[in-house]
Amino acid sequence: MKQLVELLKNVKIVKKCGAMPLEITDLAIDCKKVKNGGIFIAVRGSAANGNDYIFDALKNGAALIVSDDERALKKGIGNFSEKETGLKNRTADAGGEITPKEESGNYSENETQNVCGGEITPKEESGNYSENGIEIPYIIVEDAREAYAFIAANYFGNPAAGMRFIGISGTNGKTTIAHMIYHILYSNGIKTGLIGTIGNIIDGLRGETDMTTPDPYELFAVLKKMRDCGTEVVVSEVSAHAIYLKKINPIIADVAVFTNCSQDHIDFFKTMEKYAEVKKSYFTKKHARSVVINADDSVGVEIINGSDAKVISYGIKNPSDVFAINIRLSMAGSGFFANLFDDVEEIRLPIPGLFNVYNALAAMTAARLLNISLKDSAESLLSLPEIPGRFNLLTAEKCGFVIDYAHSPDGLKKILIAARGITKGRLICVFGCGGNRDKIKRPIMGRVAADYGDFTILTSDNPRFEEPEDIIRDIENGLKGITDQYMNIIDREKAIKKAYEIAGKNDLIVVAGKGAEDYIDIKGVKYEYGDRRVIEEIIASER
Repeated sequence: MKQLVELLKNVKIVKKCGAMPLEITDLAIDCKKVKNGGIFIAVRGSAANGNDYIFDALKNGAALIVSDDERALKKGIGNFSEKETGLKNRTADAGGEITPKEESGNYSENETQNVCGGEITPKEESGNYSENGIEIPYIIVEDAREAYAFIAANYFGNPAAGMRFIGISGTNGKTTIAHMIYHILYSNGIKTGLIGTIGNIIDGLRGETDMTTPDPYELFAVLKKMRDCGTEVVVSEVSAHAIYLKKINPIIADVAVFTNCSQDHIDFFKTMEKYAEVKKSYFTKKHARSVVINADDSVGVEIINGSDAKVISYGIKNPSDVFAINIRLSMAGSGFFANLFDDVEEIRLPIPGLFNVYNALAAMTAARLLNISLKDSAESLLSLPEIPGRFNLLTAEKCGFVIDYAHSPDGLKKILIAARGITKGRLICVFGCGGNRDKIKRPIMGRVAADYGDFTILTSDNPRFEEPEDIIRDIENGLKGITDQYMNIIDREKAIKKAYEIAGKNDLIVVAGKGAEDYIDIKGVKYEYGDRRVIEEIIASER
């Protein structure tokens, strides 16, 4: 049980109506997960509006409704009737009462006006909102999603406040940078937690996650576990969706890292301009004390010139606070000299690719802001373990394979350029695009494959509720008229095996899009599948 007054700290309240429960058992934005005596927060999603499910939340025992849309909320309450629920005169387990109206008490806006920071008290006059004699307490907030984040943070005791926090945002590179920072800190004796696309790490143990940045309830539950086990620093990937949906608004990062910004998620953000603006909005004093920004990215330059936070830039081409020179790239890895605030060290990475030089610069800069020297970071990166699904190299008898999560035009381009630099033969690319996601990028990725690869096999990649043939046809539009060196094979496993069949000595096969994912999503069902398993079976069959 939590005191309601504690849960509402920093929540921007417009109005409170009804007898507020003194204590709350839990909170939820899914009416099916509402517990008796809990708060139901009605948020609007892309497919559903939580206000439409207030009836169900009340039926499941919600003691309080929070919404930013009073008209929709009252409509939802109006669907809640004494006859259907039998809840008249019930007492909420949370400590407050839901009671019959004793007077007419029509709703009065003036009588219920209350701003953030006011006391939470039962209504002494009319002005409560009721249906069929049942008083329904509710709170109107400025923004339900932001309120959800703060209420969740308060519910779990604001765990982020007890640890240092590094957030990484950008289209590509988040996972690699997060793991680099995690490894540097952990190697230097700092107990570190990690939150990201391929899982969370709590007290050295990896757990699965469904999102790059979890929803607030799950996010702050994870942060509480981290704090409870003595975690000193949290390294977290921060997606554009998380920024837009205000999941992390209660957290002020010690360091926020910007990787890059290129086309992705246009299905959600509609335009690149909107997507970029959302990314940029994270790199301000509101969200971070210091920001580490890629100076070789055009959006990064805008952040450098416009942020009100402390800015540290990194790059290779443009003048930067932190930069790399004498870069050497090979299949075995990358080497360069890093200049970090005029401290210079030779860096050797066990992973190849120019993009990983950028990733390392960002990681070492963030670590330095947490008092890890460049020399200590350099020593730590020597033993950087393989990051699942991020430019993983596997060698077969006649050719090599690269497994990578690249699923955006820029990501695919960078992977193919890196792969070209380490192959002596042809570059074969196997990839697809996810269903019910950004359709605009599909032909662009097809064109990238045509421009930077020698042969392409288009295949499935989580088609979800679209037909794989339709997705492949969209990608194919980017290859037509550019090259005839491609084929379409819907079955992903067969596509990889075909790539190996046609590969020659010293060729390199890039399998892009899924990375470390261990499933393929078809019509809402996740079937067991992994690119690595297929490739390892191919390699084993040679022996």
